[in-house]
Amino acid sequence: MTWDAVGEPGARPLLTLGRVDRIRVQVGYRARPDGPAQQQFLLDLPVPGTDSAGGRDAFDESRILAALEPVLFVGAAAPRHYSLHQHRWHTSWGPSPGALDIGLLVTTGSRTTALSEAPLVGVDRAFRTLLEAADRPESTPTSRDAAILRARQSATTAYALDPETLSLSAEEHHAAANSWALGLRTTAGDEYDVVVGLVDGFAGSVRIRHVDRIEVFDAVGSE
Repeated sequence: MTWDAVGEPGARPLLTLGRVDRIRVQVGYRARPDGPAQQQFLLDLPVPGTDSAGGRDAFDESRILAALEPVLFVGAAAPRHYSLHQHRWHTSWGPSPGALDIGLLVTTGSRTTALSEAPLVGVDRAFRTLLEAADRPESTPTSRDAAILRARQSATTAYALDPETLSLSAEEHHAAANSWALGLRTTAGDEYDVVVGLVDGFAGSVRIRHVDRIEVFDAVGSE
């Protein structure tokens, strides 16, 4: 049986999530399940070949999650406990891009581990796998203004901050790696270390670390 009315079988649906044009991954590390994340890693990348079956298959949800599994092994041989959420959105006007957001919070059991360099090993491996699946978008030189904007946006996303309260407190440019190490400070005195271009200089790969007030950001111009 075929229905012709809106909302009936055979009619074009008015509500659709559309295709996925961008994947946004956020991985955070915290000491305890009910605590805040001490540091977070973000990856924002375009989905290649969204009109082809191959492009869609490359970013099937199960493949994304499989690529992220290394982030669970931080400072231990066994995987850590985690919480996972997924959000997909689409708009019906303009270019109408569709995005898939995946957020993963890993509980390390130790604040020291959550703040250490240990999480970077698994994150680097996972992000490289996802970048390869996206045909590794070409890294272009990231300007100072673009890096600061990306850092502000990333810190705002990762820690639910008001971008208007963020000021630049330190900066260091690693030209050979096409990365920027930036310090951001809120009007309340909270500080965040941000690295833009974390993985092979790709600007969409970012690390944000919430700095204890007793710590000093090790970069040119730090206080």
